[in-house]
Amino acid sequence: MISIVIPTYNSANTIEDCLDAIIKEIKKSRENVEVIIVDDESKDDTIKLAGKYHVKIIKQRHEGPAKARNKGWRVSKGEIVIFLDSDCKVGKNWLKNILNEFKDEKVGGASVKYKTWNENSWVARFVGYETEQRHNKISKSTNFLASYSTAYRRNILEKNKGFDTSFGSASGEDNELSYRIKKMGYKLIFLKNTFVWHRHSESLIKYFRKQYNHAFWRVFLYYKRPEFIKGDEYAGTKTLIQPFLYVLFLFSLFLSKYFFLFLLFSLLLIHLPSMKIPLRRKDYKVAALIPFLFFIRGFVWLIGMIFGSIFLINKKLKE
Repeated sequence: MISIVIPTYNSANTIEDCLDAIIKEIKKSRENVEVIIVDDESKDDTIKLAGKYHVKIIKQRHEGPAKARNKGWRVSKGEIVIFLDSDCKVGKNWLKNILNEFKDEKVGGASVKYKTWNENSWVARFVGYETEQRHNKISKSTNFLASYSTAYRRNILEKNKGFDTSFGSASGEDNELSYRIKKMGYKLIFLKNTFVWHRHSESLIKYFRKQYNHAFWRVFLYYKRPEFIKGDEYAGTKTLIQPFLYVLFLFSLFLSKYFFLFLLFSLLLIHLPSMKIPLRRKDYKVAALIPFLFFIRGFVWLIGMIFGSIFLINKKLKE
């Protein structure tokens, strides 16, 4: 049996499309598949809409996706457990291609690319272009799998007790699980020929809030897994280096205006390669905004890592 676990929270806008696409894949594959919805105390019609489908629905208090995923796989019966976010719509041969990878007993996990579902939003396209650029650099055999659409062997989840729920937000727990599985000697596979459609944020405020959370919990991640402080294939080393460049930039305000201008242009120029994909697709508006949006994001990451460090220090003092 194969189990598909979908954590949901206020997913009324996407859950029907998500389930329709999954059911189509299941019928085509002829696999024995169960679908489990774990609702994180939604306030909208998520449960009502999901109830129209032949799926198992579990409810929990609002405790986040890590606990929802753990609750889902623990009640599942599948030897392969696939986690899928409720704002994703699976593409052609999604199920078949993922399962093919597990014919190799050394494979512990497998994930796929994603494409932007809501391309009508320029903010969503901006997020999608950056992710696409990162995905293009990832090797097939990688060291990090994101949880939006990822499959694991059940026995590996049991040995590792699933996702680490000490991460208080949906950020870092998938990195941490990937690191543990890799350390066990299993292969993690990233499929570039398979994808899901992912609905990105259409609000810059929500995007920057999410980036803040990434930075905040990245500090906690590095504390728990210091051997991976150099970064993974998705984030690389610049995730850690850039905030320090922004600290230097702030200090340059008091040192020299020429040094300040040099750093300002340098921090803008390092993001020029990220303009390639939108320029190739003639999305000139997003291409022109990328250096400035990433410049702002750098400060958001700096603030997030500062407060993440304060949180970690307080946590250790209380222990």
